[in-house]
Amino acid sequence: MRFLLIVASVFLLSPTALAQKKDRFPSYFGFQFKPLIPGDFLAKSQITVSNGTFSGVFTQKYGYSFGAMTRIGITKLISFETGINQVKRNYDIDFAYPDSSLYGSADFGVISYDIPINAMIYIQLSEKFFTNASLGTSFVYYPSNVGVILPVNNKVAFTGEGKRNRLFDFEINANFGFELRSEKNGFFYLGASAKLPLAPIFKVAAAYEFPGNTPVAAVGEVNGAYLSLDLRYFFPNVKNKGKNTTEGPITN
Repeated sequence: MRFLLIVASVFLLSPTALAQKKDRFPSYFGFQFKPLIPGDFLAKSQITVSNGTFSGVFTQKYGYSFGAMTRIGITKLISFETGINQVKRNYDIDFAYPDSSLYGSADFGVISYDIPINAMIYIQLSEKFFTNASLGTSFVYYPSNVGVILPVNNKVAFTGEGKRNRLFDFEINANFGFELRSEKNGFFYLGASAKLPLAPIFKVAAAYEFPGNTPVAAVGEVNGAYLSLDLRYFFPNVKNKGKNTTEGPITN
């Protein structure tokens, strides 16, 4: 967590430092919120694990991502974007042990922290309206494993687990969207993104356990790819209207 706090501080302070420079291509600071959309667009949204007599079905649900962003201007129509985001992937688990007529369902979420570095290209459609596309990568941190226990009766309990494959990982980012720019009110952005991990992010397991017996489990892997709707706002750069002074000490 100390590493994440240091990175966040850099991103929060960098727009202030950049604003002190009278660059031809300014930088901007903003926030974003991204609902994660489940579906089979990039990877399977439903994973079934089974050992023959027992099965667990992991189904991706709606999740979310939010965080802060810095946009660094390179030219009038090219910029880099970076920042730090928290990502929450949510899953349902449906357990089935037909031989004993036992069924159940539970849910859990996988949290990660995402530091993207994207190159963005704009096409100006009008004086204040732009469309853009970006491509890049993200440095991702998975802080913990996850699990849930579902008591069914006094004889058996279902268990669902997610174990991270790596503590740190990389993912591919792609984005397309539209933006309304106002020097007075800031930038308003609406777009869509795709996130594609380079390898499965979690091993998952579903199990049932009788008291005093070893759990019987079925295992699989979750890719973690998703599409999202992107909502962003960038603050306007406030120009300093004061006058610089070069006089010496204040005198009466």
